[in-house]
Amino acid sequence: MAKPEHRTELSGITFLPESRRVEVAPGESVLSAAWKGGVGIKSVCGGRGKCGSCLIEVEDDQASALSPSTEEERALLPPGGDARFRLACRAHVQGEACVSIPPESQALRSAPRKPYTVTRVALAPHVKRVSLEIEGAYAKPMRPLAERIGEALARAGAPARIIPTAVLADYSLEKGFDAATQVSATFAGKRLAGLRRGTHRGLYGVAVDVGTTSMVMFLCDLQTGEIAGLRTAANPQAAYGEDVIARMTHVQEDVAALAKLQSLLVDEINRLVAEAADEAGIDLVDIADAVVVGNPTMQHILLRINPEPIGRGPYLPVLADGVEVEAASLGLRLGPGAPVFVLPMPAGYIGGDTLAAVLTRGPAFYRGTHLLVDIGTNGEVVLAKDGVLTATSCATGPVYEGAHIRCGVRAAPGAIERVWADPDGSLRWAAIPPVGERDKRPFGLCGSGVISIVKALVEAGSLGSDGGFVTTGAHAHVRTEAATGVPEALLVEGRKTRTGRDIVFTQQDVRSVQLGKAALRAGIEILLRDQGVKELDRIYLAGTFGNHLAPGDIVAIGLVPPVPVERIESIGNAAGDGARMALFNRHERRRVRKLAENMRVIELSHRADFQDLFIACTELSAVPADQLEAR
Repeated sequence: MAKPEHRTELSGITFLPESRRVEVAPGESVLSAAWKGGVGIKSVCGGRGKCGSCLIEVEDDQASALSPSTEEERALLPPGGDARFRLACRAHVQGEACVSIPPESQALRSAPRKPYTVTRVALAPHVKRVSLEIEGAYAKPMRPLAERIGEALARAGAPARIIPTAVLADYSLEKGFDAATQVSATFAGKRLAGLRRGTHRGLYGVAVDVGTTSMVMFLCDLQTGEIAGLRTAANPQAAYGEDVIARMTHVQEDVAALAKLQSLLVDEINRLVAEAADEAGIDLVDIADAVVVGNPTMQHILLRINPEPIGRGPYLPVLADGVEVEAASLGLRLGPGAPVFVLPMPAGYIGGDTLAAVLTRGPAFYRGTHLLVDIGTNGEVVLAKDGVLTATSCATGPVYEGAHIRCGVRAAPGAIERVWADPDGSLRWAAIPPVGERDKRPFGLCGSGVISIVKALVEAGSLGSDGGFVTTGAHAHVRTEAATGVPEALLVEGRKTRTGRDIVFTQQDVRSVQLGKAALRAGIEILLRDQGVKELDRIYLAGTFGNHLAPGDIVAIGLVPPVPVERIESIGNAAGDGARMALFNRHERRRVRKLAENMRVIELSHRADFQDLFIACTELSAVPADQLEAR
């Protein structure tokens, strides 16, 4: 007799403001439910109860639907003891529940601002389309279709006449395929990638920049060199942690997580491509090529390669070479046989995105001494001295994305992005303007605002160069937090914010900025010392964050070496620009491989002088390089 099935009674949890309901088993965490339902909740530590970023709000009548809070959880909650707030990773579902995700905890709240540079690239795409005249089946002597197609390829001067079985099989699914006399053949290099009935003129490709936090997709016309569509989005993997280490940890704990992370990434790329193609009136089968850039972890995950070795010494990638694979093998929905070129990875933390950024620099970059800096969850730095490239990567942490900051948020409408100190010492601020929203109240500080407020507080005399608050004297915005007795700066009162809570900048926030800033600056100084550089001709700031930094702010707090601000240039999303260059011109793919071969990478953990430099660089001032060693 068969044993009766024991069915687990499921509970439902509804997430506001999206009103999305997700069914979960009793005892499952709210964060796990959010992951299942595709609900974006910020989770810097990846759900391990370490960061306090996955804040949710629960009404009093719903409190019993979640497990009681623990002392460890309460220590990470906002001060004040408001029982409505819980951590999604530590609150477990016990019954039907409804929770709200406050603005500062919404991981996928809005697409990030990803600029691009309008550049013209000489067209020499990797893919081409050839029109074929196919003889009929009764032409003498009578021959199989594959043979007739091969002869047509030869007559058209095509790169090759070998027809892969998979290509022929796909073509055989088209109605009337064997009777067609006009056929379009698409080649990827010398490989026949696809056959289609009729004459098709459109030829498109996609370039994708996959960042840890955000991503951008360019749909490009390979015959005109124009951008036919553009889409941006947050990286959906953020639900598994804000940084690459958190995501590696998930794979380490459960290798099946690799497939989930890859699926999230591929599904989002497919969505972006489909939306852009639909808007532009482009058939997906006419998208014949793709280039993807990202940091090594993102590139490994896309290729379904376990990135775990990158997270431990000697921090080496599993695969360093640039590779070309078929889009379908990754789950990408593009044209039949479309290739995907993934850029090389010179080191465990120097990936295709860094190489793509270097690719955008012209001949002037290789004359004199230039520094390219991409500041994000990791900071990548490339020094070009008389044509010699030296690079390193610095673990700056997610502080510049607004994480590990009490009121830190992503760069979105309502996030404070600039802070000034008036001559009287008072603070003023500006937020990212709302788009189609009436509510202009701020709800937190994004990365550029974090840097800006540090500079403003130092300028106002509220912060010493050692990062400590100056509590003596008249600083109206400096107060002592009641719960901890630690000083903090009040920027916006709760009655004027979207969350109803004060926007403050705490002593711990200052220390987080100092740690990230010191790691980046120490890495820069090691590159300069290694190459004997005393003065820089120019500093280029790449990436979303770098594009919105005020040069005066980063020089004032010592994030970069003290150079005249006119020598600092923001170059936008250089990784995306470089990806497009490799899409439009196949010769750029050879050039980027050569860049990877010739780039020397310095691993900071192997440098005996890094720790002393790191400590010296915590100072919030424009300290010249030659004075750092003495401090």
